[in-house]
Amino acid sequence: MSEQLKIAVTGGTGHLGHVLIKNLLEKEFRVIALYRKQLPKMQHPNLVWIPGDVTNQTEADLLVQHANAVIHSAAVISIGNEIQDEVYDINVNGTKTILNACQRFHCRLIYISSSTAVKETKDIAVFDENRPYKTQSDFIYEYTKALAEQLILNAVKSRQLDAIIIRPTSIIGPPDYRPSYFGDTIKNLAVQRFPFIISGGYNLVDVRDVSNTVINSIDKGVSGEIYLAGGSYLSLKQIAEIANPGMKFMVFPLNLLLWLMPVLKIYAKIFPMKWPVTKESLVILKRAPKNVDSSKAINQLNHKIRPVTDTIFDLLEWFKNGNSQ
Repeated sequence: MSEQLKIAVTGGTGHLGHVLIKNLLEKEFRVIALYRKQLPKMQHPNLVWIPGDVTNQTEADLLVQHANAVIHSAAVISIGNEIQDEVYDINVNGTKTILNACQRFHCRLIYISSSTAVKETKDIAVFDENRPYKTQSDFIYEYTKALAEQLILNAVKSRQLDAIIIRPTSIIGPPDYRPSYFGDTIKNLAVQRFPFIISGGYNLVDVRDVSNTVINSIDKGVSGEIYLAGGSYLSLKQIAEIANPGMKFMVFPLNLLLWLMPVLKIYAKIFPMKWPVTKESLVILKRAPKNVDSSKAINQLNHKIRPVTDTIFDLLEWFKNGNSQ
């Protein structure tokens, strides 16, 4: 059946998008993918790249018009330093444009959202698909993902759009060519010594597991449903010790670092830091849910959760082999 299906992909040059295209081709789907600037290096007989922008309706229509399904993964992932107008334009207006194209050409939309689109739980309370949305008082990335989800759900209800939403937690793993902020951090934890590690943590999910879950949703997903695709929670100290087991890390209190943000901003201007330490990145560390319930995605989309240790080892081995750009 996959040989007869054409899947359109936005964000194909991103971390998840690259893995999605690779896996779709391996499963003998035909793929048409959008790129904005330089033509991507990945080439395949069943892959067609077209230039375009998700905020341009004509170009979005060209992408979607012959597709059976669209995987919309294009987004600006803000951690506090990006221009807010750009984040809003790509994440909200771009989603609206792709949504319109899917409605016009009667095409299934699979929207890649984020677990940060909704309010976090406290302590070990269960975090699932039923959390309330973030609002304008929250960080711009989280708010725009919440707005995009609501646009899609409203279109499903009022315009009979066929669409589903997948909410991954923090994505890591190979391949990671750019690399991602998180991938770069893990890479450097493995080869450098740091005086301290910040408290807090993340729920981590393997990019390969998310990709398989997204592809499964093409025919298994139920229109109008949201699927939380999580992994396992690890503290930053645990992540560091997996990446660099020979190193003993001291833990610096996250709340104290938040209190020192004004000083850090001045320091970063004088001595640019390798990793962007912002209020947004620190709050994400602080609030990351510890008890993520992915049972809906597991039961309906066959979502798998591999051990985080395996993912980190695979990523470091991939970097070691000189695969990053």
